[in-house]
Amino acid sequence: MHVVAFAPSTRAIALDAGGVKLEGFPMTSAYVDTLPKQITIPLVLAVYTQGGIDYDPRRWIVARSPEGESVGALECAWHWPDSPGTPIKFRVFAHHLPVMVHHAGVYNIGFFDSPDATETDHLFPLPVFQANPLLPPPQPSTRM
Repeated sequence: MHVVAFAPSTRAIALDAGGVKLEGFPMTSAYVDTLPKQITIPLVLAVYTQGGIDYDPRRWIVARSPEGESVGALECAWHWPDSPGTPIKFRVFAHHLPVMVHHAGVYNIGFFDSPDATETDHLFPLPVFQANPLLPPPQPSTRM
């Protein structure tokens, strides 16, 4: 399986006809009004593979704090039948990852083979800041 896109966005909606509708992709930072705080991060995952393989993939999206502690996880599993008449099959997802943000810093969101894995080629660093109520957050980013 090959990953075409893996990143958070400010908004991600899976469309009934296929594909996703996105806003703020990729999300380059997040602002929270209070700490600690439970937030939900919309994520886009687009993958492809050759027909005849990867019929039932199972992977995990895991968020880790700046110290490497797991602060959110989401299992990704789906049945992926071949597409008749084409040698390649594609899939795109709009996931929503719950994350507990304990303090400001750079959180890492990764796409892993197992929930405990630490190695991946697909890691997205997301700086999280506590918002100053007197100033608007810089763009492009989102307040959560």
